[in-house]
Amino acid sequence: MKATARLDIVDRNLLEKAQDVPLTLRPWTSIANELGITEEEVLERLSKLFQKGIIRKVAPALSPERIGLRASTLIAMKVPESRIRKVAKLVSKCPEVSHCHQREHEYNFWFTVTAHDEVALEKILQNIRRESDIPETDILDLRPTKIFKIDVRFQLV
Repeated sequence: MKATARLDIVDRNLLEKAQDVPLTLRPWTSIANELGITEEEVLERLSKLFQKGIIRKVAPALSPERIGLRASTLIAMKVPESRIRKVAKLVSKCPEVSHCHQREHEYNFWFTVTAHDEVALEKILQNIRRESDIPETDILDLRPTKIFKIDVRFQLV
């Protein structure tokens, strides 16, 4: 059964609206008015969706370069299956890591890292290399040459 099938239409519409929270003094009231429900119901529903693990958090989408984060990379690693959880736990602890994925591929573990500058980025990567004990030959460092930003929205209705 699809996850969206377990949501009623109000929750689906709320999730659509919550992907673009208005910058107003009372954003939840604005969303409530659009949905024809109360602000209290919006907050109750968001809380339940959070408790169910459907939403992880409500947070701003930042532009890294505009807040001083000028270095980033995508890392692909060959990690033995027996060590994948340990490496994932290690990498996921780094606050500079924004995405972390296991894949069915020779390079089976991928993650992105963002830092203030190339020196800071390299220091983070050195720590991960050292603590993960993955050979340098099993790591691809895929630095961007150009970044294309997209506005991610998940359609639920």
